[in-house]
Amino acid sequence: MYPKIVSFGPAKVAGYLHKTSMSNNTVPAFWQEIFSDGRHKKLHQQDFVKTHREYGVCFDSDGDTFSYVVGVEIKDGANVPSEFTACDLPKSEYAVFSAQSMEAIPQAWKEAYDWLHSTESHTYTKGSMDFELYETDCTSCTGNAECEACENNDIKCDVYIAVTKKW
Repeated sequence: MYPKIVSFGPAKVAGYLHKTSMSNNTVPAFWQEIFSDGRHKKLHQQDFVKTHREYGVCFDSDGDTFSYVVGVEIKDGANVPSEFTACDLPKSEYAVFSAQSMEAIPQAWKEAYDWLHSTESHTYTKGSMDFELYETDCTSCTGNAECEACENNDIKCDVYIAVTKKW
């Protein structure tokens, strides 16, 4: 699959930090944890929220371990409480791979890395922050119930990989 190449950023995201590894990826379990313990709703109730679209930001990778933040875009100059981790997504070119369901997200990441290893037109931008951007606007997740898409697990996601043209 050939990705869509887009310019994105800058954006500032804040949310809950999780550390994991490629060899024992606990990101899906972390998402379930923040839904079940109320942190998901709490995140969407914060005054710093600019948009309710959700991000899954990957950074600080050493080849196996990496940090991951489940977050939302925040307002310029917003005060972010210390329980949240803020990430600056720089303006960059990104290769975008789409997942039409939650179950398809691992396949989108696999396609991204397969493409990176085979493409002659782009190279990975080292030191970048790659991320998932979820199509759903979880505005209604601020109330007593999750939004319809979250409740029905009907969420579409785009995987953004920072790239640079080789020539």
